[in-house]
Amino acid sequence: MAIELSLFEIVFIACTGLLAGLVKGTIGMGMKIVMLGLLATIVELPVAIAIIIVPGIVSNLWQILEGPPLLQTLRRTWSLFAVFCIGIWVGAEILVVSNPVVLTVTLGALLVVYAAYALLAPRLPDPGRHEIWMSPAFGGITGIFGGMTGSDVIPGVPDPQTLDMGRDTLIQSMGILFLLGSSVIAVAFFSKGLLTSQIGLVSAGITIPTLAGYWLGTRIRRNLPEQTFRRVFLAALLLLGLYIVVTNIS
Repeated sequence: MAIELSLFEIVFIACTGLLAGLVKGTIGMGMKIVMLGLLATIVELPVAIAIIIVPGIVSNLWQILEGPPLLQTLRRTWSLFAVFCIGIWVGAEILVVSNPVVLTVTLGALLVVYAAYALLAPRLPDPGRHEIWMSPAFGGITGIFGGMTGSDVIPGVPDPQTLDMGRDTLIQSMGILFLLGSSVIAVAFFSKGLLTSQIGLVSAGITIPTLAGYWLGTRIRRNLPEQTFRRVFLAALLLLGLYIVVTNIS
């Protein structure tokens, strides 16, 4: 899959990485959905998904290593992650044979759903004895959506929030989810010819402004009320999702 970028598009991609890293550094998540939402306005969705692979792997590896002992988190969430990886591969198979416009509309709809969910911040009940089947089920659904659209937040992010984890463990579990998503997508895309050396170079290049934004975001977090930034970010994300849906349907 070849890609030709104008100077404007190169600058746009770099600024997207900086903004997405800033968001992740400030509120701990949101990098991939910001990147996908913005990049999908200038390139086809499969290209956008491929471009964010390297920064997704690097930034989430950083997030995982900052957390508690890894085995402590995996004991509770391994089934979610295992079925998630299978779902990613299935979703990538669907992406290859699907209409890019339909997938882009699906991405926009997922952004709207995620932003609306996060803004409402409902208190989900502890699944109790249903956890044994709910976690892998949610993992599989999230994986399929992730393989199709690159967005692996619904329902993968809300699910760990019901498991009564500590804050650090929850953040680490989301980092593992996003890291696995980027890694499995990288393998699936490479095997299907969707991840070329040219796109790989673009993906590696966007990692630099993304990490710079992440570093800056961690500094902003100390001085800006997180809830204020979070609400503005989610409102903007909801509008972006609606824009993607409306423009692609029309």
